[in-house]
Amino acid sequence: MVRCIAETLDAHGVPEAVVVGHSLGGLVAVEYARAYPDRVRAAVNLDGFWWRREYPGAEQVTEGLLASVGAVAPAGYIEQQITNSARFGVPADRAEAAARAAARPLSDGTWQTLPERAAALEIVDELHRLGAPGVTAWLDGVDRPLLMVQAARRLPPAPGMEWFDEFSARFAREVSDELAVVSRTRPTISVERIDATHPMILETPEAVARLVAGFVRALPD
Repeated sequence: MVRCIAETLDAHGVPEAVVVGHSLGGLVAVEYARAYPDRVRAAVNLDGFWWRREYPGAEQVTEGLLASVGAVAPAGYIEQQITNSARFGVPADRAEAAARAAARPLSDGTWQTLPERAAALEIVDELHRLGAPGVTAWLDGVDRPLLMVQAARRLPPAPGMEWFDEFSARFAREVSDELAVVSRTRPTISVERIDATHPMILETPEAVARLVAGFVRALPD
């Protein structure tokens, strides 16, 4: 994924960029800053954090994620996603665009959810690799300015998924604690919390844009 960013910027003749990513993309943004420091003015990670494979509860989370990846969803899948997103205040047009980007239509009217299983397994392995050292150690060696953004609110748990709410709350607290220490000891790392849940770029894109724009304006020339 890091190489894809480099190739895309090359194709468009962009020698230097502020790289912004959400969730998995946030992790990739930081890794790009590590791999190509001479081509990165700064990087922004929007709520992209993961845990080590041995983290308490991680195995159950991984099993749950992989149980549904690559599944064939019914014909009304897109409409279901729009309805679900409305609970979080996400407008229908944004919800529909996100749902269509995460699935491909099949000839019988159903939907293949993405990524498919083989790709998902690779992604999860990479996430565990990045999460293994913990946030503080993960950020070691990245010397470009970083904006690390955490969601201040959690998604309401789905029925039967209360355990995941407890898991994510515990992990978020630990990430917050690490980021607080790192931001005090490393002046190139800024930390912000935003009044949104994890899908912040759908829920409050204007607030996210203001936060990122303010960070970029404050960067040294």
